[in-house]
Amino acid sequence: MHVGLFLDAFYPPVDGVVNVVEAYAQRLSAKCSITVFAPYARDLAPDFDERFPFRVVRCKSIMKKTHTYPQAMPWIDKEYRDAMAASKLDLVHIHSAYPIGLFGKRLAKKMGIPLVGTLHSDFRPDVYELMGRLAGEAMVKFLMNEYNSCNECWVASEGVGRKFVEEYGLKSPVRVVPLSTDHFPVADVAAAREEINALYGLEDDVFVMAHVGRQDLQKREDFILQSLKLLKDKGKRFKMLFVGDGSKHGYLKSLCSSLGLDDEVVFCGAVNDKDRLIKMYSRTDLLLFPSISDTFGLVKVEAACQKTPTLFVKGTLASEGVRNNVDGFTCYEGHEAFASRIAKLMDHPALLATVGEGAFRSLYHTWDQVVDEVFDNYCRLLGK
Repeated sequence: MHVGLFLDAFYPPVDGVVNVVEAYAQRLSAKCSITVFAPYARDLAPDFDERFPFRVVRCKSIMKKTHTYPQAMPWIDKEYRDAMAASKLDLVHIHSAYPIGLFGKRLAKKMGIPLVGTLHSDFRPDVYELMGRLAGEAMVKFLMNEYNSCNECWVASEGVGRKFVEEYGLKSPVRVVPLSTDHFPVADVAAAREEINALYGLEDDVFVMAHVGRQDLQKREDFILQSLKLLKDKGKRFKMLFVGDGSKHGYLKSLCSSLGLDDEVVFCGAVNDKDRLIKMYSRTDLLLFPSISDTFGLVKVEAACQKTPTLFVKGTLASEGVRNNVDGFTCYEGHEAFASRIAKLMDHPALLATVGEGAFRSLYHTWDQVVDEVFDNYCRLLGK
């Protein structure tokens, strides 16, 4: 079996979709042949892709200096298209609809092979912001046409499936395939705490919060900062770690300063060292994830691995399946509601510890379990 995984960005840039595809490819390559189709990225070393146990085929791309992610240009890259045609795939799995996914869909149709599409995000708000409502809705319909061409569409939860069926007009069969992490629990929590304290200048008794993700405002980093200003005004003492980089990094640093939070907030930049990131989660008392566009959020699983609970906005897809005060926390929308919920949690460390244990039990599981299911689904679609 030869499976092609198609996505619009791949290492060195890192985000949730990249992590998912890399986790699939690493484990599936022990069961079958895997090729990842993705665009070139800035400053990509000629031998970079040789580190992977699977093949990576990249197409030409353009990339603005202010952007973290490339814009794939497969239609001008004949070498890439020829490599696709010669790949002799048995199944195509797209992780974005356009432009890489579009070429994946066309290849599957031409070859008469199964096409799977994973819906990773609630993309309508982002498309509207980029293109305006009228043109944006036309683009949404175009993207959904790609997903409606799939034999199956995979989602991280039942709620995500319902949303795409009811609000986007998804007609392809929907299958829930969970997401996971390759993180592992820290063996020496005390040593990890000491290391992160020293690295980021944290006092041992200070309450630490974190946000992990691309800094482009889609995950509402500005909302977090504005909420933290209210938390500081309540007289609370804390440190906030922003882990990640992105096109709005400079803006967020300026906003932080204007809100008078320079002493409370640490911008850590992108942390590509998995061991360090794991230790950072371990040192964190509360992960903040107020996103209203994410359909899942791998960070909640990564945090749960270290028994660190996450605070969500009530009713979001990211919070689906999380039980308030059992394996996570939710609060109503708004800066004051978010800040007040944090303030109350800071006063109840026993509750934080109990819910962290609950998150570990119910949210944390391994990619090995998930990818076994993925492989079985591929075999089912191929009639094997």
